[in-house]
Amino acid sequence: MQQQNHQIYTIRNINKHSIEEFKTRLSYESWDNIFDNNEYTDVNSLFNSFHNTYLRIFFTSFPNKRITKKSTNNTWITTGIKIACNHKKDLYLLTRNNDDPNLKNYYKQYSKILANVIKEAKRSMYNNQITNSANKIKATWNIVKAETNRLHRPSTNKYQNSLDTFNKHFLSIACFGQNM
Repeated sequence: MQQQNHQIYTIRNINKHSIEEFKTRLSYESWDNIFDNNEYTDVNSLFNSFHNTYLRIFFTSFPNKRITKKSTNNTWITTGIKIACNHKKDLYLLTRNNDDPNLKNYYKQYSKILANVIKEAKRSMYNNQITNSANKIKATWNIVKAETNRLHRPSTNKYQNSLDTFNKHFLSIACFGQNM
């Protein structure tokens, strides 16, 4: 069965715009404290000064961004499947920019084989879950719910408001009729 986890990680947004911003900030830096020909200055302190300035500009141009990603904990995803999915992605990028029909045909065949491998891995995992379960019918329904994204019932019934309104209406009619 699939369980949803939240992975929080950080990335740096490095794109053409941020690279140009980085270059501009580097060009505006004076660097005087590093290029002064002071013979009494230690090479290590010059390097540290350069390094600190460079890192300050780098971290300013490419700030960390926190990303929360919902990930499903699927035991059927093996290392081989992950590698194959990454290879499929690389093939897609190649075929997108290439008109070679042989490459496009290879990509289609690779995609079909990968889809079959994934389907078989899921089937095997689900068979193991059902086989090892004490309540096979419940395990089967949990798998169906997981695959159809119906793991949890909504907390409120969307028809409940209408039902409450009708109930109040008919109760008021019944109470009104008794008072006559």
